[in-house]
Amino acid sequence: MNEERVTALLLALKAVLSVARNQGLSLDDVSEAAADELLQYREYDVLHVPMAINEIEVAVDALVVQ
Repeated sequence: MNEERVTALLLALKAVLSVARNQGLSLDDVSEAAADELLQYREYDVLHVPMAINEIEVAVDALVVQ
């Protein structure tokens, strides 16, 4: 995956989390549900699940600080 696409996906993740927060959802609850989703379904690439969960946590932390 090229660097521009990675940047765009990170930006999209932050935007989705920001909208969830602005709609009154708990980012902790949203990120925990997303992690559970990643861990429960076989369709997800098991090698990348831990990294994906980490990226969600990093994005949440970045939004909380702002």
